[in-house]
Amino acid sequence: MKTIAKLTALAALIIATGAHAATPNPFDWQSVPRKDDQITMRLAHSLNMEWSSQTVALKRFAELVAIYTDNRIRPVIFPGSQLGSEKEMLQQARQGVIQVTIPATNNMAQVAPSMNVLLLPYLTQSTEESNYLLDHITPTLQPRVIEEAGVRIVGWENTGWRHFFYNAPEPIQTPADLAPLKMRVPPNAIMLGTYKSWDASPAPIAWNELYSALQQGVVEGGDSPVSDIIGMKFDEVIGRISRLHYTILTHPIVVSERWYQSLEPDLQEAVLRAGRETTEYVRWWQPQDEARWWKQAEAAGVKITEIEDETPWLEKARAAWPDYYHLIGEDGEELTKKAMEILESYKASKQ
Repeated sequence: MKTIAKLTALAALIIATGAHAATPNPFDWQSVPRKDDQITMRLAHSLNMEWSSQTVALKRFAELVAIYTDNRIRPVIFPGSQLGSEKEMLQQARQGVIQVTIPATNNMAQVAPSMNVLLLPYLTQSTEESNYLLDHITPTLQPRVIEEAGVRIVGWENTGWRHFFYNAPEPIQTPADLAPLKMRVPPNAIMLGTYKSWDASPAPIAWNELYSALQQGVVEGGDSPVSDIIGMKFDEVIGRISRLHYTILTHPIVVSERWYQSLEPDLQEAVLRAGRETTEYVRWWQPQDEARWWKQAEAAGVKITEIEDETPWLEKARAAWPDYYHLIGEDGEELTKKAMEILESYKASKQ
């Protein structure tokens, strides 16, 4: 009887513990009591999907800032382009109207041209190379970005490699397979030029218009990380994905320089620490999340093709680099050489 009583008590404890664990913490970073001298940190971004890695990154950053400042900075997030396009949000950050945003690198290049160096096709060919480059070139880019856009890079998000998604009777393996297809490409001169180097037909269609454009046959496809392809339900209107590694979709976490300079030194350090740790967290989280999206793509019946030899793609794309140097800045070629030197040091460290 004692044994039965003990087991009954243990079961009751487990049930009670489980119920307690399911109870949300009443004092998380969004609901802690307000303070009279709190500094409001407005974070704005373009997406309104909980599954996006940009959302994950920005929430993580906000939480860490709140923790490391002991609630002296209170984050408030405005998702779903409530405050405008990514370019408009960057302009608001310059003015100090909002304090944090997370634009796509290709969109940020519209106001900070030096960021175009990161969009050179086949600059990197692995996620590890890309992460190393971002870590080591950001100190060089930082003063330029502050001058160009009035914002400071404090961290990075990586959504994944941009793969072709499309409708076609046969899979894309070579540039010749791509040429007959009209593909949606972001309105960035380097990305558009890359498609032209492959003799393809790029169409700069807005992201929020892409589903209907695919549905109506205005374009046959586009390129994006698998999370965006499946998360946006493009699998309903396309049938194929071809995997390649010509460019990776990244989003810098940027803070208003005007706001940053108004903070006390300990708060500045808290913001920088939150940015560093958010970067580390996303780099751990993103590959696991991406594996889930590939399984969903297969389950949805999307035909996935590995491009067996990317050499023809790389050779054509890199041959056009000199056409893009002026888009990076007056020293675009020198900045490109700096990026290549960083990547060479990475390769040497792996030998």
